[in-house]
Amino acid sequence: MFGKVLLTLFSILISLSWMGCARPKYVQESTDSNNGSFEQGTKANCSITFSQSHLCLSWYWEQKPTSKEMGSLIFKTYRLNTFDQTSVPVDMPIVPTLVLWMPGMGHGSTPTQTTRLDVGTYRASRVFFIMPGEWNLQFQVQNGNDVTDEAKVSFTF
Repeated sequence: MFGKVLLTLFSILISLSWMGCARPKYVQESTDSNNGSFEQGTKANCSITFSQSHLCLSWYWEQKPTSKEMGSLIFKTYRLNTFDQTSVPVDMPIVPTLVLWMPGMGHGSTPTQTTRLDVGTYRASRVFFIMPGEWNLQFQVQNGNDVTDEAKVSFTF
């Protein structure tokens, strides 16, 4: 009889310990599959900023360019929420352009085309690097020929 009670008590303790190891349903799984880019509502990294507006920028390849084919990238402009540092999408005053510039050679590449997809979300298409090396991705807001705001990213192709 005592052995049966001890076995039942042991079974209950094992069951409780397994349930204690279960992942609570209120904890959300992380599904970061965007190579470090953010999704709205998550803490954002503001390591790339525009020089004048201080808005944050994130970007990722939609289609990586090759030595023979043009590519495209998606970029987002946002500010950090002062309360919890989550991203808040913000449109630029005009649709920014993407200029591909090779600083070591003093020249650029073919002009890209930028379109607005949503609030603070843009697509730069016709991205093509004419030769391998160190390039700057220059996200610019322009007023005529004058650059009024800019964020730069170095990139090796």
